[in-house]
Amino acid sequence: MSFDPDSTLRPLRQRAPDVDALRGGQPSAALVVRIATAAETTLRRMLRDDPTAALELRLRALSPDDLPTPDLLAELRRRERLPVALAAAFHDLDLAAERIAGGAEPSPRDAQLAVSVADGLDAHVRSLPAHVPMEDPALPERDAVIPMAADEDEVHAVPSDSPRRRVPWAALGALAVLALLLVMAIRMRGGGGDDELRRGEAALRANRTAQAERHFRAAATRDADAPLPRVYLARIYREAGRREDAVRELRTGLVNHPDDPALNTELGYVLLEARRPQEAVARFRTAIERDDRSLHAWGGLVRALRESGRTAEADRELARAPADLRALMASTPRTATPSPAPRR
Repeated sequence: MSFDPDSTLRPLRQRAPDVDALRGGQPSAALVVRIATAAETTLRRMLRDDPTAALELRLRALSPDDLPTPDLLAELRRRERLPVALAAAFHDLDLAAERIAGGAEPSPRDAQLAVSVADGLDAHVRSLPAHVPMEDPALPERDAVIPMAADEDEVHAVPSDSPRRRVPWAALGALAVLALLLVMAIRMRGGGGDDELRRGEAALRANRTAQAERHFRAAATRDADAPLPRVYLARIYREAGRREDAVRELRTGLVNHPDDPALNTELGYVLLEARRPQEAVARFRTAIERDDRSLHAWGGLVRALRESGRTAEADRELARAPADLRALMASTPRTATPSPAPRR
């Protein structure tokens, strides 16, 4: 798969007149916010177009709801796709845009920062080779689901030297950027969310999986009716190979929220990993009925239909899916679809 810098940079290119206006004029609130938005869209396209990333992650990259900005930056840094200085500059610009959107006046530094980020992203993306196969520096391919140990009681964080969780950007500057991202995430969510939930999200971004599990468990205990802690717990268990634990959390959440789109989407992916795509189809359809903008759910539905052997139906669903999903699926080569495992 070749890399097309012009396609990745299109959002910023469309804001070229705004960048030029900031170079020689007074700071403008609208210009700074528009450039910050275009820069974020460019970063999302970088992850979307990364052929080494799993399709599920590339789908999430397209939606701020599925992959919040702090998580986007952390993922690009983890995969060594974004220089630390540029990540830090965009972080500052994003905070400035958030402040300006809240009614604050832009400062001359905000305008300089917007121009600097736009120029830096343009130079970085254009410096990337267009026809060199990219290797995933963070994660190897994982084909098998790890069975749950009978006496396993808690999730254990994968050691930092494990190839599944290795963070290759362990320099001090990169750690400083991660700390800034966590502060930003807390600020964005401040005032309205459960403390345990926010602590769990921060721990998860820092790859402290066991700590995140404890916070999400505390959040679920405090509010047994809340679906989001169950979704997080299920995702942790699914990625750890503990499929039965993931299903248990999702079923608990679905008792009171049978139509919740996030719960159904996560259960759909659990079923896909268990090679039960026909059951996954129903879950993704339920999620889409409640949230027809979720690219994560649409991508799961198309994949589940294809893995069920219902390729014509998958193509029909893809034809009515959001345009961003169609573009992404068109750029992803189809692989041979394994036969579903027999039901037991």
